[in-house]
Amino acid sequence: MPRITVEQIANKEFSIENRGYNRREVDTFLDEISDELERLDAEIHELRQKTVTPKAQEPAAGPSVQDESSFREILEMAQKVKDETIRRAKEDAEAIRAKAETEAAERLNGLSEERSAAEKEIASLKEVAAEYRRQFEALLQAQQEALEKATDLF
Repeated sequence: MPRITVEQIANKEFSIENRGYNRREVDTFLDEISDELERLDAEIHELRQKTVTPKAQEPAAGPSVQDESSFREILEMAQKVKDETIRRAKEDAEAIRAKAETEAAERLNGLSEERSAAEKEIASLKEVAAEYRRQFEALLQAQQEALEKATDLF
């Protein structure tokens, strides 16, 4: 993707539509972006100049003992940071896993309790249905007997 320049931002034209953006707000914002890009470009240029100047002054003999010592210290610090980060990540992962297991166990326990309650309710409803059926059969038997007595009268 080509770099966007300050000039491209400054010269950018947008088409105008009925319910488009406020042109003045867009222009103001683009001006702010241009100013920031110019500032950043100047800062980058300045930093590049600072990094180029010391390199030109360095002797061609290679890194000094002090530089090597500094590099070792930096590498040791980086290793410590890496080890600490890995240790914390493992601790966090273990905590997350433990929390997930706890939540899963609690959820399973809750579901088991719900299942037991549902099974008890089903058993109770079956008993009520069986009792209702017995009463209904008894009522039918009584009605049948009453009909048989009534037919004996005729």
